[in-house]
Amino acid sequence: MRYKIAILLALFSLMISASAGDYILRIFGNANLDSDIDEQDLAYLQGIIDGKEKQTDLADADNNGRIDKSDVDQVERLINGAQTEITIIDSDNKTVTVKQPLERLVIYTHQCAEILQLLGVSDKVVGVRDTFAQQPNRFPKMSQVQNIGSGGEPDVEAVLKTKPDAILAYTFYPTEESLDAKLPPEVKVLRFDCECSGIGPNAMREKVKLLGILLGAREKANEYLKWHDRCLSQVEERINDIAPENRVKVYLESTPEGDKPLVSRTAIGTGHAAHKLVEMAGGVNIAAGHLPGYEDTPIEYGEIETEWVLSQNPEVIVGRAMGKGIRPYENENSSLMQDYVEDIKALPGFDNVSAVLNNRIYIITNDYAVTPNYPSALMLLAKWFYPAQFADQDPQAAHQEYANMMGLDYDVAKKGAFFFPEQ
Repeated sequence: MRYKIAILLALFSLMISASAGDYILRIFGNANLDSDIDEQDLAYLQGIIDGKEKQTDLADADNNGRIDKSDVDQVERLINGAQTEITIIDSDNKTVTVKQPLERLVIYTHQCAEILQLLGVSDKVVGVRDTFAQQPNRFPKMSQVQNIGSGGEPDVEAVLKTKPDAILAYTFYPTEESLDAKLPPEVKVLRFDCECSGIGPNAMREKVKLLGILLGAREKANEYLKWHDRCLSQVEERINDIAPENRVKVYLESTPEGDKPLVSRTAIGTGHAAHKLVEMAGGVNIAAGHLPGYEDTPIEYGEIETEWVLSQNPEVIVGRAMGKGIRPYENENSSLMQDYVEDIKALPGFDNVSAVLNNRIYIITNDYAVTPNYPSALMLLAKWFYPAQFADQDPQAAHQEYANMMGLDYDVAKKGAFFFPEQ
């Protein structure tokens, strides 16, 4: 369980709120350090060559240590989708050069796999970790390809039998010692905390655009980004009109991990993406600032006494369901989430908590909310927090759009168990 938490926390730490386009696309050739590679980069490169502009970290498009005509040529190829290789900076801040086109991929990360489905390139996947086989609804094609074993102890021999061009992994799972160090140099490992990316607005925008360029699927990437920004704008504009003193007090927790769940809960605080999701939806997380950092990180995540939660009397309780049995695209009903709600209600003294008295306990599943689908989950949280202000919004319809973009023949209103209570 620990490595799963660590992966998620790395993802969560990248979640930030910023306007569309206010990020740096980390591809060599993005000379002017904006969110795209285009004619402006050609002009900026020429300015560097002519001594009129300062050299930037991504200006060396061909990564050979010089800024010259060859970099202009490489950027032109990138603009036209005709590059034979490309150099990127992944989420581990490692510079990696990969050949183009990428045709054979091995996947360890579920969230990144969803992005590949959004981009329409599932047919490039030749190997997946064992957990994909358990999710045929979520990954109809990838669940059928070669199983290369777990990520905890990678079967490098099984990986190499698939003859991959590249491996898409989490930032530190599998570990470099267990995977990268045992691979031949021509097999590249690209690490994305996204599963793809961190699920903050700009973290997600950057990784989807980067993968769209890397995999020759720019139009599909732009289709997702339009949906992403449209969903976010529908929430941000209304939340901005709610004064800070009028925002709901939320207690946010995860599926309890301690051995005394009646007196100590696993709470989520600042630096964590679930916290940011609540914050973006207009909630005030009461645990923020009251939790330890997770394993010497600034991410607050850990145990909190139920007595303290009682003293804060939250208006809303949100539980993040994850772990054994929580497969939202595969589960036939919401019984596990209903049980989670009943467990919270049964906590000593919680029958007098405002959230319990007013029936405002809500559960989201990790594989629904902490993925590239997070904009629809944000809409749902906002509607739970402020039902009057968001009465006209339809988070489920937004989720269906997302499932359609992934190419799934799947009705999210009739199948699966993504959150509770249902709309």
